[in-house]
Amino acid sequence: MSVGGVVTSYNPHKGWGFIECNGQDVFVNKRECGGFCLAKGMQVEFGLAQGEKGSHATGVRVLVAPEEALYHGEIKSFNMNKGYGFVGCEAFPGQDVFVLKSAIYGGFVPQGALCKFKVTMEEKGPAATDVQLLGAADAMKGYGKGMWGFGKGDMWGGKGFGKGKGKGGPRVDPSLKVWIGGLPEEAKWKELQEHMEKAGKTKWCEVFEGKGKGTGTVAYTSTEDVATAISTLNGSIFAGASIQVDPWVKAPREEA
Repeated sequence: MSVGGVVTSYNPHKGWGFIECNGQDVFVNKRECGGFCLAKGMQVEFGLAQGEKGSHATGVRVLVAPEEALYHGEIKSFNMNKGYGFVGCEAFPGQDVFVLKSAIYGGFVPQGALCKFKVTMEEKGPAATDVQLLGAADAMKGYGKGMWGFGKGDMWGGKGFGKGKGKGGPRVDPSLKVWIGGLPEEAKWKELQEHMEKAGKTKWCEVFEGKGKGTGTVAYTSTEDVATAISTLNGSIFAGASIQVDPWVKAPREEA
């Protein structure tokens, strides 16, 4: 049986929030939203389920006009020369959502980045508007060239480092890495590694300093462990702080 409620809070970067229903706060995770992104004040319908920590929403349905709906997605591909690409979204099964660079705040378009957006229906299908990057990509867009793509090099270690100012470390396939945000000042790499190994075996861990302070990275031995870390440790508590765990987003190559 479905019940109705109003979203009282929702963090799109972390993908969870709360819905008020009959005077009670009900936890909601984006996995139950079918590709939609919630926002404070939205009217929703949903099922209720009980867990160890209380009730949580299932099968959430957003009650808004199509042009006002927000969606969660991922930049699947982007051609910087042509200025357009495609976003994958669970709410549009079997098709990708077209997106122009001009529709993305800041014009920063890293492939694989998570985002939220609205949609207009065009002749050839859905097109994204008001695109905002989420998580690690949003956190790093303000650093511009100072943090992305210095010189030639891999995204790990040296001047080719991606999100952060790491010093050394092995060269690792970016698909095997996660970015971690929200780390407390006293965070130590060894303790962080122990925490992140709840998701699988790690082979490298680093807590960044300088401009990257408060962030870090971990490399796993498989993409399955990366997916587990993102789904289970994003929002987890480490050293008294709620941390953010996202894919390691590769910066787009700038054209001359």
